[in-house]
Amino acid sequence: MIMKVTPSYIHALDGRLRIKAPTVKGSPARGLEVESRLRQVDGIDHVTANPTTGNILILYTSCRIAQHEVLDILRTLGCLQEQPAAKTGASDSVETRPSFSESLGEALTESLVRSTVELALQRLISALI
Repeated sequence: MIMKVTPSYIHALDGRLRIKAPTVKGSPARGLEVESRLRQVDGIDHVTANPTTGNILILYTSCRIAQHEVLDILRTLGCLQEQPAAKTGASDSVETRPSFSESLGEALTESLVRSTVELALQRLISALI
């Protein structure tokens, strides 16, 4: 079955990636395992997995490893929340997987909307005080 990756939060800059990984939250052992596995990857310079927040911060050399490759590794490690892909009326054997840019675009849009709402609420509360 094709799985659609739906991370709850991605913050991406060239050479820097922060992912909210539900499988790391509340699990220090899982965080250490993820850090250890990612540090073995050529091109990844620094990894910090925070079991309190569920965030994984990855610093990498973008000329040695591409961002989508880092996300593929995280997916392989089971760090990204996955849901079955929606069926489009086609047979089960012909399901299509959304592209990396579509998945990233959805996550960035969700993050932008969340940030905008938080900012609007902060301004509303400040105005009321």
